[in-house]
Amino acid sequence: MIRAINLAWFLLPGFLLTPTVAIASDDIVVIENVTNAAGVKGLRGSFTLAASRERIWDLLTDYEHFRETFTGVRKLKVLSEDETGALVNFEIRVAFLTFEYTLQRHYDRPGELLTWWRTGGDFETITGSWQILPGPRDGTSRVIYESYVEVGFLIPTAIVRDRAARELKETVDRMRERLAVPK
Repeated sequence: MIRAINLAWFLLPGFLLTPTVAIASDDIVVIENVTNAAGVKGLRGSFTLAASRERIWDLLTDYEHFRETFTGVRKLKVLSEDETGALVNFEIRVAFLTFEYTLQRHYDRPGELLTWWRTGGDFETITGSWQILPGPRDGTSRVIYESYVEVGFLIPTAIVRDRAARELKETVDRMRERLAVPK
């Protein structure tokens, strides 16, 4: 069940998770409002995927196929990448507006923790992380996603909430579909 939808979910393309109607506990996505140490509001989502930590990591760092999973991204350009992370420029479209920003994606603990922060472009603040933990059963992983965005201007909450709910479900479905295909 969605307890709150925040602009952070709407503006970070491809990093959207969904509350789904659960048939099994693995289908549940828990979403909660959070605030980081700097006072920026955001969201935390946690869910289980039927995939190894390595496969999920590969999905999150596969920039060549990134837009297949994270369709909110209109354009993506990797400016640099090495074993410690990637500097990536994103272009997204929100309603009738287009936004562009660059994120430093840091591979804190490859296969376990990826963090990011805005280095330029639109919005005042964008930070977040993907954490991949051992799952409740063999062959599963628990994923925790955090996103904090300070936009710097107003966007109507109703539009954000409605769009985010649709995008959340579709993104998780695409993640699950891509991870279900044998590699």
